[in-house]
Amino acid sequence: MKAFNLIGILSILFLLSSCDIADTSSETILDTSESIEALKKGGKPAGDTILDIAASIEDFSILAQAVQFAELDDELNGRRQYTVFAPTNDAFTALLEALGLSAEELLSEENRELVTQVLLYHVAPGNRESGDVVESDQIKTLQKSFIKVKSEGEKFFVGNEENGFAELIDVDVKASNGVIHVIDAVMLPPSEFNPGGNGESDENAEDEKPEESILDIAASNEDFSILAKAVVFAGLAEELDGNRQYTVFAPTNDAFINLLEALELIPDEFFVEENKGLIKDVLLYHVAPGNRAAEDVVTSDRIRTVSRSFIYLKEEDGGFFVGNEANGFAQITATDIFARNGVIHVIDAVMLP
Repeated sequence: MKAFNLIGILSILFLLSSCDIADTSSETILDTSESIEALKKGGKPAGDTILDIAASIEDFSILAQAVQFAELDDELNGRRQYTVFAPTNDAFTALLEALGLSAEELLSEENRELVTQVLLYHVAPGNRESGDVVESDQIKTLQKSFIKVKSEGEKFFVGNEENGFAELIDVDVKASNGVIHVIDAVMLPPSEFNPGGNGESDENAEDEKPEESILDIAASNEDFSILAKAVVFAGLAEELDGNRQYTVFAPTNDAFINLLEALELIPDEFFVEENKGLIKDVLLYHVAPGNRAAEDVVTSDRIRTVSRSFIYLKEEDGGFFVGNEANGFAQITATDIFARNGVIHVIDAVMLP
């Protein structure tokens, strides 16, 4: 029986990081892709969690077994939203071969903490679809270290410089409690904490915040251009560019266009002085005081907004919706876009108070 502590296994992987230890066969990847494509085309049954999906695909059987062994199954079967980078069986097999271990030897009591830490490095809080992932430089995981993101041509990779990178081979497998992205290698956390690669300590890193404000992020994203224009027009730019912490439920351009079409208006007709008060009231209904990550939002029944009205939350068929019974609900389509002064959750409709 072989037992490895975290430092030991990371040291081995550091020596092997220049080797191609995750050369998966095209046949296995095809089988996995076919299962995932079938899942996507057939639609996700209500209540299918991340763990449900992993357990239903044969090529994630080692991952599902490891999750249960590490006692993370309750977490990945719950309501909190997560992004999971899921290694295939071939990815686990390549790692085990490099270490000279069997799955049974790895999943032994003396390695429980090791397995737990490795798995936590594959899970990030919030629902991060592929568009968010590939536009990120780094993603903080539940293990508290960062996954780095890099591209080579049209391919994208996640991992870290010390222990190597895994390629994203399939993305956006949606679950009731988040999203799965498939990778072709098991990622090993760095042996030392890596707060953005700047060498600071874990304690200092916990206090780090992104440099961009909520308004900066909205203004820099084409799909939020109408929202950014509305914020400036309503005189809320200074507030959403300041230091107070807010949670913003951000409607996309399509959401605003749908509202304008329903009102039989064009943007130039909407953004007129006589509508300024109305637009401000609507925007304030999309803003809640404080920094509420997705895990807080989805476990709430209602959220009090800056407009002093409540947003109500409901779940249907594995999706989460915010709004009210009088004027309807918007679906949360992406979560946990963090800014220095709060967090943005993307919604597919404009909520009316």
